[in-house]
Amino acid sequence: MSAARRYIELGLRLGKHEDELVDAYYGPEEIARAVDAEEPREPAALAGEAQELLEEVADDAWLAGHVRSLWANARKLTGETLGYADEGELVYGIEPRWHDEEPFRRALDMLDEALPGTDDLRARLARWYEEVAVPPEILEQALRDTAAELRRLARETIGLPEGEDFELELVTDKRWLGYAEYLGGLHTKISVNTDLPFVAADLVMLTSHEIYGGHHTHHVWQEVDLVRGRDELEWTIVLLWSPSAVIAEGVATVGPDIVAGEGQELAAAVLGRLGFEYDAEVGARVTEARRRLMPIAANVAMLLHDRGASPEEAREYAAEWSLQPDERLDKLVASQATSPSPVYQHSYWQGHELVDGYAKGDARRFRELLTARVLPSDLAVS
Repeated sequence: MSAARRYIELGLRLGKHEDELVDAYYGPEEIARAVDAEEPREPAALAGEAQELLEEVADDAWLAGHVRSLWANARKLTGETLGYADEGELVYGIEPRWHDEEPFRRALDMLDEALPGTDDLRARLARWYEEVAVPPEILEQALRDTAAELRRLARETIGLPEGEDFELELVTDKRWLGYAEYLGGLHTKISVNTDLPFVAADLVMLTSHEIYGGHHTHHVWQEVDLVRGRDELEWTIVLLWSPSAVIAEGVATVGPDIVAGEGQELAAAVLGRLGFEYDAEVGARVTEARRRLMPIAANVAMLLHDRGASPEEAREYAAEWSLQPDERLDKLVASQATSPSPVYQHSYWQGHELVDGYAKGDARRFRELLTARVLPSDLAVS
């Protein structure tokens, strides 16, 4: 039996114990059927299988990195507690880092300039969130219209395979804002969470992150080039908690800039056609500041799960540096407090740092990375 098949079987077996581990599987149905028919194996036994496989694939750095992540996840399922840094290294292939606050301070100065007024900056930001909230009755159409524009731009910048497509649904009661579930066959199900009002400034970023420039684009090119083109079966299982997550979130945070730039004029045009006025100039300035504040979520995760902070202390930290309205602070802290793998949050800003450092704004280099067999450590020294 090939190492790739054993890796897939191991991932699917562990997925029986943890629903979120396997983000997608679109490989041979007989593998999934065979694993489904088995009685669940004990996590300790699966950890042993992973360790054996790890020794056999030691010469394949990419596969070894992913088998190692399964070994670490199996150990967690036995009840073993991994340290925060250990989980970062073993599961994601990174050193989870604290993000210095000085860039946050500069971002708050940018917000102060973008949203002039005499009252408290946090109150001004809350007002802006209210003013740019997309009316629920036009949100789905706005997302679809934005996706249509981004599809055209993605074809021009990085290309898209023929036959790709997506389906869209609005959902509630989720930890995340958006989610891309790859279905195989060049199709992805996109879910957008409406627990909080959706702000116009996120329209292009979110749609590109999940679809054109981000996750959907990443998956379809992997299926075309690596699975169909090279018969590399191992790509048909997508592990949410793995080194590939760091690359994937890096791709999905850099991709929007490659495809559409800051995207605020595009958002204003789409929303304007639907009868909603949006100030793209102010939106661009606020969005740049919010982008610089993105690593706050990873710092919150580290406070809660590595530095012994209480949820109240983590919320105070997030309130001080992000200035978000109460409902958004509550969502941020609850999301990190309940995450089954909190180190994942570092994949956003640290993944962005790695992918952006490699692509350097070049669409050709970005496109190459979509189907490159790389680990985070490979980009760290590129």
